[in-house]
Amino acid sequence: MKVKLTASLSGANGAWSAGDEYECSDEEACSLIAAGFAVPDAAPKVERAVKSVPELRAGARKKTAP
Repeated sequence: MKVKLTASLSGANGAWSAGDEYECSDEEACSLIAAGFAVPDAAPKVERAVKSVPELRAGARKKTAP
């Protein structure tokens, strides 16, 4: 189960900072959440491609009809 750490965590397998995602067993995750060291990780974040909007140059203005 993935959890998001609310406090730093270190052990034989490495070290993680608050805010890091941590993959662990369900039992360990429940223990960390109950102790207040982690919160359940929400659904995975999905990156979406978006069209970039072209920027207008400083001197380029649209001409309007008189």
